[in-house]
Amino acid sequence: MALLYPVTALPDSRQTVHIAPVDHPRFQQVQRLLNDEISDAAFRAWSPGSGAGELVITLDRATLSEIRANAPEQPVLALFTPYRAIEAIIQNRERFSAVYSDPPLLRQARLGQLIIPRAGTVAILASPEQAGDYSELRSRLSAIGLDSRVFVIPSQDQLIRNLARALSFGDFLLGTPDPAVYNRETVKPLLLTSYRSNRLVIGPSRAFVDAGAVASTYSTPRTQILEAGELIRHWLDHGELRSPRYPEGFSVAVNEQVARSMDLLLPTEEKLRQILELKEVEP
Repeated sequence: MALLYPVTALPDSRQTVHIAPVDHPRFQQVQRLLNDEISDAAFRAWSPGSGAGELVITLDRATLSEIRANAPEQPVLALFTPYRAIEAIIQNRERFSAVYSDPPLLRQARLGQLIIPRAGTVAILASPEQAGDYSELRSRLSAIGLDSRVFVIPSQDQLIRNLARALSFGDFLLGTPDPAVYNRETVKPLLLTSYRSNRLVIGPSRAFVDAGAVASTYSTPRTQILEAGELIRHWLDHGELRSPRYPEGFSVAVNEQVARSMDLLLPTEEKLRQILELKEVEP
């Protein structure tokens, strides 16, 4: 029997979560994965002035900075942004969370210990702006048996001279997400000098492993998005954001050519990952 009156669509009762910016290359991936994972939320593109009080997922540091400057009360969850970039932007942690895009440096240092079991010292290169930020890390390195020292790189034209000092101290070099030190211009001289000095570079990213660093941990964009989903569910259920965190899920990348040339006999990447994972849950 035909209906004699129209049926109006029920209003969408799902909560809205915004994603910005819409022109980011990972926008569709984020929207698709989160829509698949969280059925009680609608993930939509954000525009300035919309969705006051609703959660916004930012996909780059520029958008994070802009939203925080113009709408400091807006709840924000940051993705694809490293720890130190977020620290420079976020002064008030209220109504804010993040899944950092870079690996935790303690995890990287433990990877260095697995590759060089005899390692007792680790060198850290830093720009003048970030040199004072490693005191907590150095304490944690000491707790796992690594003596560390920070070597300041005042400018790129002084990289090699100060790098030589660092390499003479450390059993390996712990790469950090300091863009003034680790960038496209410095990657080749930094890695070549380290290699010629028979010193390993751990990190700071998978891209550096492709360029010649011996190894690094990393978390894929998919892993970061799905872990952000856990934070979003907590927001939807409780109306509060958990503290920012590093990705819990990770993989290990090893440059096998560099490892062979330095006579390193290493476990598989998966075995290294499993060992590191166990170390992170040890009391």
